[in-house]
Amino acid sequence: MLRVSGLCRLLLACAALFAMPAEAQDADGGATLSGGFDLIEMRADKSGDIFLWDATFSYGDATDQLMVVTTGGGPLSAQIDQSEIRVFYGRTDGNVTWLAGVRHDITPAPRDTHAIIGAQGSVGTRLSWEAYAFLSDRGRLSGEGQVIYAMPITDTLYIEPRVAAGWAARDWIDQGVRSGIGEAEGSVRLRYRIKPKINVYIGIAHERLLARRAGWRRIRATRYRQRAR
Repeated sequence: MLRVSGLCRLLLACAALFAMPAEAQDADGGATLSGGFDLIEMRADKSGDIFLWDATFSYGDATDQLMVVTTGGGPLSAQIDQSEIRVFYGRTDGNVTWLAGVRHDITPAPRDTHAIIGAQGSVGTRLSWEAYAFLSDRGRLSGEGQVIYAMPITDTLYIEPRVAAGWAARDWIDQGVRSGIGEAEGSVRLRYRIKPKINVYIGIAHERLLARRAGWRRIRATRYRQRAR
């Protein structure tokens, strides 16, 4: 199994290539291929340093898109605690993209597969949101959501607060999960835009396990994944 220290170098190399989303347009001027990393970050706290990533790649036009999302993370110099891949079909109607697809948990075990329905949207140019519901191959229903706000300070500097939460429909004794809202996270990042599609940032995040046993568990940092342009 890959260890995070080695994976860091691989992802940072990928980030250098894909931090500015690759774009390739069909000859007819319709569908576009794009992709990039929204988050590649290390978090330091009293329990140890954690490495996280979140990347999205999509192909489609202003109405229909195929999306592939990969996220994960784990303690530095240790095995990856959590990683997953999602494949979506998205249909955009106004400021909302309706999603349906599949999620597969690569780590940790058990490696569940989930059906997904969800939506992503925006309110104006600064506020974006997303919400998902998952039904696993073991019949477990859960979900997550997030709200992101971009607050410009200058043309190249802006503050980005995020609030995320996850929930479960029933108790999962084997995973220490109780029904209801089980995890929540608030974070604030100060981002500096180097180029239109490349930025660096620092920030702070606070996570609360509300209905779960104590232990390290990462809330997936996601973003509003804009339709391919």
